[in-house]
Amino acid sequence: MKLVYIYGPPAAGKLSVAKQLAKITEFRLFHNHLTADYVSSIFPSKDKKSNKIKWKIATEMLELAAKHKVGGVIFTKVYDNNDKNLIKELINILKRSDGKILFVKLYCDTKKLYERVTNKSRKAFDKIRSTKDLKNILEKEDKYGTLPFKKTLVINNTNLSPKKCAKKIKEYYSL
Repeated sequence: MKLVYIYGPPAAGKLSVAKQLAKITEFRLFHNHLTADYVSSIFPSKDKKSNKIKWKIATEMLELAAKHKVGGVIFTKVYDNNDKNLIKELINILKRSDGKILFVKLYCDTKKLYERVTNKSRKAFDKIRSTKDLKNILEKEDKYGTLPFKKTLVINNTNLSPKKCAKKIKEYYSL
């Protein structure tokens, strides 16, 4: 199985790009908000316990997909320095199944993030939708970082459509 792991700051366009990539590759889309919404039906949505549960469910699903030879999956997640060990775990899961993880970092100018965060499409999932919340998140943590232990395709999509970003990913990784 190939896993395209798209990460970056909130409102960088991860889900929009992932949807386009799924259309042009026939990869399955398993974005982070599926587990986030599922877990938040019982647990508080943004605390350490629920984050641990969300990651456990996501890795279990991805491990099963790899084990059952699902051809390709796209996963999206906001970058978080605390995820490094969890991502290493995911890399090992895929290695055991002869799978491969392909990292894509999306980012855009901060001004563009502030424009995008209020977009109505963000309401479909429990995404942050206010510039105040985005500002707090960006000031509190480095959401622009790049994963340090694997090659990553880095795309500045400030002026690129989700469709063009998806085409870049498909071409770069020969999907």
